[in-house]
Amino acid sequence: MLVKWVLLFFGALAAGLFILSKLIGWLNPPRPGRPRPPLLGRVERALRWSVLVPAALALALLGFTLLRAP
Repeated sequence: MLVKWVLLFFGALAAGLFILSKLIGWLNPPRPGRPRPPLLGRVERALRWSVLVPAALALALLGFTLLRAP
């Protein structure tokens, strides 16, 4: 039961960060010769961590479960 809520939490967090990064990019498009907004970089970094870390944990748990199977 707890695993379901954790997955829902990370899924909602990832979706929210994805939408926020697209909104920031749309409201402040990159112009030639100018760096990207720092807020967009922070949001994209948070999005990577909120997607990659749970995905890596899920793959590790799946591998562990498959190795223990008789």
